[in-house]
Amino acid sequence: MKPKYKLEPWLFSLPAILVYIGIVIFPLIWSISYSFTDWSGIGNKAFIGFDNYIRLFSDKTLWTAFRNNLFFMVVGTAFQLIAGLVMAILLTNITKGSNILRVVYFIPCIISSMAICKIFEKMLSVQPLGVIPAIMKLMGMEPIAFLSDYNLSLIWVTLIDGYKFCGLYMVIFYSAFMNISKDVVEAAYLDGCNWFQQYRYIKLPLIKNIFFVVLVILVNGTLKGFDVSYILTSGGPGNATELVATYMYKTAFSMSNFGYGSALAVFILLESLVAVGIVRLFEARSHKNE
Repeated sequence: MKPKYKLEPWLFSLPAILVYIGIVIFPLIWSISYSFTDWSGIGNKAFIGFDNYIRLFSDKTLWTAFRNNLFFMVVGTAFQLIAGLVMAILLTNITKGSNILRVVYFIPCIISSMAICKIFEKMLSVQPLGVIPAIMKLMGMEPIAFLSDYNLSLIWVTLIDGYKFCGLYMVIFYSAFMNISKDVVEAAYLDGCNWFQQYRYIKLPLIKNIFFVVLVILVNGTLKGFDVSYILTSGGPGNATELVATYMYKTAFSMSNFGYGSALAVFILLESLVAVGIVRLFEARSHKNE
């Protein structure tokens, strides 16, 4: 039923629209305007045109952070997608105690990033000896400084970030499975589909749209990843775990270069838009092939 007055939907949407404009649109406009200036955060801004954007192409630290971000996005997305899906499948097949498991799975999502990082820091540290290095030492192995190893630190940062958020995607997949009509599942069972075939040919295809929703959230979130990397390693050792968001934060707030920091923020926005656009393109093509 169409609303009697076309103004009514806008009136109900107005509070959300105002909040969105206030916390997203205005800061975005300010960041874009600052990116054309040389400003330390204090005093007058000096307009320098596109100099900050030209600097992006020759900034080796940025491109190192960008490569790290691509790894963080690909591995983090795959890990969280698979982990969330597996946990959701387990929950749909558990009849007793599923409510307790749902709470246990979701706990990391509601714990602060600082607490999660400190827990893993105590588990992985060598000085003082953490849980995992201590077990390695008892087994006669040489303890590894996981968070200080140039080749391993980014992997651990990615997995810890994924551990924190995979419960969120478990909830999304679990809700999608619960919304599948029982008549469809029962009909597949009567036709001779076993457990694996039900998921392969019935359930997973029916929630295909949810996969793309999760992919958009994951890709967008991982490209803007900040907290776990900054708390655990602060981008180190060297630039091994430096992400574009952590580099942007350091540039703006540690180096007091708000002009170039704003240009980096615009870069994050553009890469996120491109990545999400690619995901949506694959989604559109998958629908055409149906």
